[in-house]
Amino acid sequence: MTVARKSVGWRHTLEWREPAVGFTSRLAGLNGLSMRVFLREMRILPHDLDKSRRDAIDAVATLGNVDPEALARFTPFPWGDSKLVTIGAEALHSSSVRRTYFCICPHCIRDDLSDYQGPMSARPWLRLDWIVTHYRSCDRHNVILVPKTPIRRRYEPFDFTEWINRTVVELDDLSASTIAAPPSPFQKWLTSRLEGKLDPDCWLDDMQLYAAVDLCETLGLSALHAPKVLVTSLTDSDRAAAADEGFRIASQGGDEIERLLMRLADAQSTTRGFWGLRDTFGHAYGLLETTKTNPAYAKPRTIFRRVAVARVPIEAGTDVLGEILEKQVVHTIRSASNTSGAHSLTIRRLFERKRLRDEETLQLMDHRVTISSDEVDELLTSLKTALTTTQVRKATGIPRNHLFYMIKAGYLTTVTGSNEKAYAKHRFTQAAVDESLERLFSGVVSVAKPTGRQMSILRARQASVSGLNEIIDFLFSGRIWKGLLSGRREYGALLVDADEIIAAIREGRSKSGFTKAETAKFIVGMGRDSVGKFVAAGHLELVEEFSPEARRNIQVVSRQSAQAFLRNYVSLGELSQNAGLHHKQIRSALRRANIEASFDPEAFRGFFYVRAAVKGALQSVPDLWSSGVKRKA
Repeated sequence: MTVARKSVGWRHTLEWREPAVGFTSRLAGLNGLSMRVFLREMRILPHDLDKSRRDAIDAVATLGNVDPEALARFTPFPWGDSKLVTIGAEALHSSSVRRTYFCICPHCIRDDLSDYQGPMSARPWLRLDWIVTHYRSCDRHNVILVPKTPIRRRYEPFDFTEWINRTVVELDDLSASTIAAPPSPFQKWLTSRLEGKLDPDCWLDDMQLYAAVDLCETLGLSALHAPKVLVTSLTDSDRAAAADEGFRIASQGGDEIERLLMRLADAQSTTRGFWGLRDTFGHAYGLLETTKTNPAYAKPRTIFRRVAVARVPIEAGTDVLGEILEKQVVHTIRSASNTSGAHSLTIRRLFERKRLRDEETLQLMDHRVTISSDEVDELLTSLKTALTTTQVRKATGIPRNHLFYMIKAGYLTTVTGSNEKAYAKHRFTQAAVDESLERLFSGVVSVAKPTGRQMSILRARQASVSGLNEIIDFLFSGRIWKGLLSGRREYGALLVDADEIIAAIREGRSKSGFTKAETAKFIVGMGRDSVGKFVAAGHLELVEEFSPEARRNIQVVSRQSAQAFLRNYVSLGELSQNAGLHHKQIRSALRRANIEASFDPEAFRGFFYVRAAVKGALQSVPDLWSSGVKRKA
């Protein structure tokens, strides 16, 4: 049945952004009634107004003499069967609208009391900002909104004017206790959206409002708080600051969001425990995880997925915000170990040797050292089927020390780049082993019956008194003859000529330094026992040189240090030899010339003098040696 209605006598004008529930409450108060009585007398079901049914909105518009569209403009309406409400052209979550309580700014209410006429309780008006949960402060007075709980009746909207009537006496206390808050860029943007004003330069403004608001609030939480922060433990000021920070980041676009996510990933890399996406990116990732099938969140979801895959070690086959990761993009030492089957310590040392990560990063724990899979995929694949040192020895018959020299010299390359360390846990590809054997057996001659000097490498080493390393070098360089026992092809069947090895070792090689005995002959007057004393004191230098006679490297006194010693010092033996006098006579003459031995004769087993001092004395006293000699009558 259609009810004929006309406007009531007492009414205020509809305020901008005043929802229908607030307008109705104030209209009832102006006419001396509670809202529930007013609605029933006007034959409007309170439940219809509570549910924002259009018939009830239109009826209230008629009673208040306002345009129904204007009254509906900032009134939340349910959106079909979804859990959304619409305010104008925008959509918010139904939970974004307070239906059982509201928040107020005491200063705004004081302003309303002075701006309007009529009953005190009917002067203040309910702002849309006070029933939308995303508003936490009053941008006019810069204070945090104060939550208030009115009398709630089942199936009826709350009566704002009734609450004002009960609370107006407390208004001074409420005003005095408000908490200051800075102007909110997030709320300014939210108001613009609700008023239908879009900014083409704002990255958020082509998203559904509920999704954009969710992103701002959770992104701010991720930026300002720990990933697992309990939201209920935060104050309204904390949440307002988070929303502003989230808006600042998101409004600038994907690059700024990506920078935040990179920072969060870097921060997580220094922690312990399981490296999870929710633990890394916080509440913002939790939001996108729970809405991964909702197209409204597609823009931020794409950015989060891209950064997550690029910076967090996620296993292949993992669902990342609605998409299955086909290939792991980031490895840690631990995941690389699991993938390759190699021990994590092997992987860590591999990273160190190949300088795949800087030293600072390698100080982190195994599950926090990250590396791009593009850098190590081929390496990890090789490690899966790689051979150990033991396996190579069994397959080739190469003795342990022979094999280690081949590795160190680079004749057998390792997967892990561990050539420089003899006893490292080397790994080899089958191809590398085959290539090394091919070089080793290249040019071999089949031998049915070896001659007396054709023998295995082990025997030839003893027979030629040479180093193993040199023989292996000769084999790989092809400098010597190589034979192979007929019908066999393993390392132990390889033959070499011992005499050829001796000749090859001596070819083009000589020794310039001196052994101890040779040093004693080169420096006249120095005994063999003295050589070691002067070496220890630093007056002679020991170096390692190849000895053709010994066919190996030996320690010798360098020729340069021996010559320098002779230039600086002269021995008593050399002076006695040159003068043809007894050494006691030479010593007596030197004492008369005030020339003393430069080194302790007892410690260095000999007398040595500064050559320049002796030379100067002889120039001053040419008959120095003969002047003290007693001749027979």
